[in-house]
Amino acid sequence: MAVSGRSAALAIIGGAASTAALALLMTPAMAGGAPPQSAAPAAALTGSCGATAHMDSQWYGGEIVTVTITNTSAAAATKWAATWTLATGQQVVSAWNATVTTTGGITTAANASYNGALAPGASTTFGMQLSGPAVAPTPSCTNNAPGTSTDADVTLTEADTGRTLTLQVGQTVAVHLGSQYLPPTAGGTNLVQLSSAGGYPSGQPVAALYRAVVPGPVDITTHTDAACLHDPLPCAIPIALWQVHINVADVPSTGQTVTLTQIDNTRLLSLHVGDLLVVQLPSMYRPLELSNHGLLLLRDTTGGYPTGQPLTARYTAAIQGRTDLGTVTDSACMHQPTPCPTPAVAWTVHLTVTA
Repeated sequence: MAVSGRSAALAIIGGAASTAALALLMTPAMAGGAPPQSAAPAAALTGSCGATAHMDSQWYGGEIVTVTITNTSAAAATKWAATWTLATGQQVVSAWNATVTTTGGITTAANASYNGALAPGASTTFGMQLSGPAVAPTPSCTNNAPGTSTDADVTLTEADTGRTLTLQVGQTVAVHLGSQYLPPTAGGTNLVQLSSAGGYPSGQPVAALYRAVVPGPVDITTHTDAACLHDPLPCAIPIALWQVHINVADVPSTGQTVTLTQIDNTRLLSLHVGDLLVVQLPSMYRPLELSNHGLLLLRDTTGGYPTGQPLTARYTAAIQGRTDLGTVTDSACMHQPTPCPTPAVAWTVHLTVTA
């Protein structure tokens, strides 16, 4: 099993006939920020790739956004992928110059066949029509420029099939397989896919990245495929299965609880990994959203619009980094054929999580 260069402690258990277990100490540090409420560009850099989003136009209930992808490495790249969390109430209506999908609250845009190749310093763009609040995305991106890293806590290859590993909530795992494998899938909600590229039938190697977000067991699986297997008289090429078993471990508690209410709007707050965060807001607020998915582990949430009950949510600080926790008010009259002029009031807290 290949592990990234970041600090991690590995514990492998078992012999030739037993399953191997991998235990890791959590070391990731990530940065995030709230999506801007204007047409100003929002940018993020991840390793060898830069992503900048610009709101080109907006109207009540929708907006057009252009995202610029730049190869910031000194080597050429042949593919890229951008990821971000949609604002509360947002949906992707359509997209061009990229394949855009949303899974588990994370939206991913992968390059089209004609704009994946980027020389050092070169850029390309893709566009989207979004419905919902006029909030520009804050994307991050990755590419496959030689010599760059996925920045994952663990990297799995073809040789790791059948292994068992343990991740702590907030940690990431990358899967690198040959082009003959289908894109891998993870069952359940324990892992969120941050990006995925390549795999059969693209002719490109598989490169997928996941983050552990909910404690519990989960499998990442895939298998090989070939064009001749889909002929009227399929060929006899054997299909190779690939599977890794992952146990997502909870975050140890520090025993400290921090409570936020409506008056804490725009507050700057520092938490330690393992701290419990409780948010209590009036019933007109929508469910809370994070700008940096995975930084806080959601324990439970009740109430909020449109239940008529006060909004209460509990989180555990899972990994080091920065994020914004936010929501907006809503009312039934805003969803009528002729919406009422009631303004939506935003509530946001800026969080920094340290060790």
